[in-house]
Amino acid sequence: MIKIPSTSVLKKVTKKVNKPKQERSQKRMETMLETTEKLLLSIGIEKISIPEIANASGVPRTSIYQFFPTKYDILRHIALAHLNDLVKQLGQTAVRVLTENPKASIDEYGRLLTESMIRATAKFFNESEIASLLILSGPFTRQAYLEYQIELKKVSEGVRKALEMIKVDNYVPQQPDTLTILMELIFTCMKHGYYNESYISEAIIQEAYRMAVAYLTALKNRSFNFIPTTVQ
Repeated sequence: MIKIPSTSVLKKVTKKVNKPKQERSQKRMETMLETTEKLLLSIGIEKISIPEIANASGVPRTSIYQFFPTKYDILRHIALAHLNDLVKQLGQTAVRVLTENPKASIDEYGRLLTESMIRATAKFFNESEIASLLILSGPFTRQAYLEYQIELKKVSEGVRKALEMIKVDNYVPQQPDTLTILMELIFTCMKHGYYNESYISEAIIQEAYRMAVAYLTALKNRSFNFIPTTVQ
């Protein structure tokens, strides 16, 4: 049985990419990352390679390998940068919904927040093919998954703080982190739309909303509980 570390130790498990300190090296990295994004759109994830990136960007392979041992390290770095942008946007969305609807009831606020965050997520992916390709395709390695979890946890922590402000955070458990799980469920809906239509349609947004509301309602009502069984 594989033991997955809890979110409290994720930061200890994950590692950061060494960033170049010299200005010349920084510019090389920027050029290499920009070239990688262009290659992703033109030839796809499967065909991309560090030699291909080096040839197209003019950045020596040795310089790339110094910071990114494999192509998946490059892809993970780009994906996390886009995911970080999404996290910031969702945090701003949560604050905006709260400040614009100070007199909303708990249920109204929950629905407004859910719809706004789902629409913001769909808009983000529809406007960035690179983000859709790298994030919705799923992490390439366990290391990448753990780093994705750190970013998604930032969203859940932001939403939880907003819920605390209106004193309704008690029905969204932290163990397991139900808000992070909810974000992953929403991403799954988006992934279905992206891979079937290359776009996240209004129909997919509606399904993501329906799923999210059902999940949150079940948490609030403590419904759909099942009798625990011992896992062999």
